[in-house]
Amino acid sequence: MKVPSSLAIAAAFAASSVAALDAKFYGIIYDIHPSEFECKDFDTMTEDLKILKGVTNNIRVYSTYFECITTLLEVARKSDIKVWLGMWSDVETSIVHDGSEHKVVDRFPLDMADFKELVEDTEWIQNENILGIQVSSDALRRYYVEGPGSTTGSSDRRGIDTVLRHLKTVRSYLGDHNLTFPVVISDTMDMYSRFPELYEAVDLVAVTEHAYWDEISPEDAAHYIFKQFQEHQTRAKRVGKLIQLFETGWSSGGNMSDTVASPLAQGVFTQDFLTLASRQNLNAFFYAAFDLTYRTDDLESHCGIHYVNRTMKPDMKAVHVGAPLQAVRLWAGDNVIKAHRYWNTNDSVNENFARVYAAKPSAGPSGVWDDEIWLWNDENLYSKSSNLCLESFGEGNTQALRMRQCSKDNRDQKWIVANGNLASQNDANFCVRVDVDPTTPDGNLVVDMSPCNEQRKHPISKFPVAREPLEIGIKTDGGVLTELSGKVTWQTTRQSNAENHQWLYDPVVQSIKSGSNNFCLDASKGMDREHVALADCAPANENQKWDVNDITGQIHHATHIGFCLGAPDEVDEIVYLAWCDKDNANQQWNVKLVNAKA
Repeated sequence: MKVPSSLAIAAAFAASSVAALDAKFYGIIYDIHPSEFECKDFDTMTEDLKILKGVTNNIRVYSTYFECITTLLEVARKSDIKVWLGMWSDVETSIVHDGSEHKVVDRFPLDMADFKELVEDTEWIQNENILGIQVSSDALRRYYVEGPGSTTGSSDRRGIDTVLRHLKTVRSYLGDHNLTFPVVISDTMDMYSRFPELYEAVDLVAVTEHAYWDEISPEDAAHYIFKQFQEHQTRAKRVGKLIQLFETGWSSGGNMSDTVASPLAQGVFTQDFLTLASRQNLNAFFYAAFDLTYRTDDLESHCGIHYVNRTMKPDMKAVHVGAPLQAVRLWAGDNVIKAHRYWNTNDSVNENFARVYAAKPSAGPSGVWDDEIWLWNDENLYSKSSNLCLESFGEGNTQALRMRQCSKDNRDQKWIVANGNLASQNDANFCVRVDVDPTTPDGNLVVDMSPCNEQRKHPISKFPVAREPLEIGIKTDGGVLTELSGKVTWQTTRQSNAENHQWLYDPVVQSIKSGSNNFCLDASKGMDREHVALADCAPANENQKWDVNDITGQIHHATHIGFCLGAPDEVDEIVYLAWCDKDNANQQWNVKLVNAKA
């Protein structure tokens, strides 16, 4: 394993940072305890959340303890911060530690009682301010890795059956009280792989990953997480679910024998991870808000982005992500240039990972939509499917094409698109070439480099994805999503104005804009059968964010978790949000480019 020196880390970080944190975290994990068995008071939480509001809009906690959570939810509402609640379940058993037997007690009954009291005796638990609730956090890992399950194995159903039973209990209770926020089981990626029934059971796939426990260096950690996450994201898509990274982070101190725990290492990881999250629309809860005031020698005590005194750590301040990039397609005739993903839709590793190829643009549930999406910043081309940048390299009169980890200072990764050429700026005077002969073994077109003065069979152009009109089909009789007189319906009869049937999807801001009036699809509430309307497009409006599932055809609402765009049974009726169901034909949309040629 590569373990970088402090100087290597410092150099890498200094090259990629500026003076002030310029990005927000999707969510941050917040500790409600000033010590192990106490609750922070109202004033302390108020000061904490005042600081956190500057870096996030969402926090996650590991508790439903009535005294603590009532205070937290009052402060959070005043701070306009949403909360993800948590229960600390365990699988009841006995373990031997330091020669003594210890009994593990499941806290779920106590936490469930507290949660019921919160719902029934206060007004703090509402769909609008609660993001969701987890019934356990790493309980499976504790049982199957650290507990008896490490010897009894996966055939021992005690652990998995316990957390699934808790999930059903909470979900049933929420339904009885008209609460629609998601219920999840948060656990490591390994546990989701070991028990694939979890993907189907939960409302949202909630995986955790700390790369340092896998002995990954800080500068390699974000890309490592990307590959692991894409594997589980693909499985989530296959069952019609969204996914979030429920815990990740890095420590600035403590004992870490196989990699680096230091302020600089934490800064390097945070820089790379926030950049990754921005480019991939990867929603993650970062561990943690503040260093802990207890367990001062523990590795996890130093994972805060702030010190105990609420001062942001200097290496966190230095993180700079920059403005969002523009999503583009690279056209070569009727084909587009693509890069192979890491994980196949058939749930296997892609042996062609990061190889560049050309093919027709995706249409319908292809499973490879992101292969053709590149993010452009006026000189670099970042591949969404591989988390790598396009690079031309070689010596003398030879250049080859490959994907490598992005570096803003690498001239081999700088490009210009002009006059039908995609030209490298590394002084070799070579350009990208797409040829129809030969083809790759799987029938795709070969993409390579050749001198720019050679005539191109297929001139290359760059076009913004958000300006390429789409048709969003539904059902098998030619139905299409339609804007008509300000309403969003589906029609089988084409209107005289073709733009009534055309939509513009921006994968960066996740908006779906009408081609006829430039308004965006907007769902104001996460409720079953809630009508979807059109409203002025606003990139920050959470009601306008949509996630296209390119395996099942579902169009998930990205913030109203568990709801998808649904078509009514009858033509000309208004479309609505519905509980996601991948087998429901009214949710199986067929997205294709209007101007693409078969």
